[in-house]
Amino acid sequence: MATQGIVTSYFGIIDNKTGQLVKGEDGLSTDGLYEADGHEEATAEGATQIQIQGLDTAPTPQFSNNKSKRSTQSTPFPTAEFTMLDLSFAAKQKLLGKKLNAKGFFTKGSSDETHVAAIAVTRTLDKQHLIYYAFANGVLTEGNKTLATNTQTEADSNDVMTLTTFSPIVDEQFDGDAYTTASDLIPTFEFDDLLAETFPGYTKVPAGGQG
Repeated sequence: MATQGIVTSYFGIIDNKTGQLVKGEDGLSTDGLYEADGHEEATAEGATQIQIQGLDTAPTPQFSNNKSKRSTQSTPFPTAEFTMLDLSFAAKQKLLGKKLNAKGFFTKGSSDETHVAAIAVTRTLDKQHLIYYAFANGVLTEGNKTLATNTQTEADSNDVMTLTTFSPIVDEQFDGDAYTTASDLIPTFEFDDLLAETFPGYTKVPAGGQG
């Protein structure tokens, strides 16, 4: 199905061993979830492009008696490249697996990999329904960063981070697949179910309450 635009995106740091959503100081928020849709540093925050590659793999034909009779197919582990506008500085560093030291520097040091779950949200061409691409487990990396001088034109440099996916840490997630697709076009779909399965241990914080 053709889609139109980017609605929003969600991120959460997950425990490398249990797959549970990390909350509080070591996570991205009190309830662990981070929606990239504006924050106190920059209300324009959001994704300008999300390029997902490798959603499926091509079959490899198997031959016998001079004919192609069956095939083998490898398991897909897609990558998702997020180009972000005004992503929170601290959230970005945490997503990349960096820790804040006593001097106020973010460094990776010898820390274990930081694993991340994410959801990218788009919509149908008629703008009436949402479509979700959810990733159970991966590592975000930042490649190159190009800085340019302002001239008569302001030279902005947006963040580009690539999520490399792995198998879910929790076996039951997405029936073992690295990602899932969902939509409110399906009558049985509930967004809270998708949040709970993508970010195990997630519970919604009541308005004015604490998680």
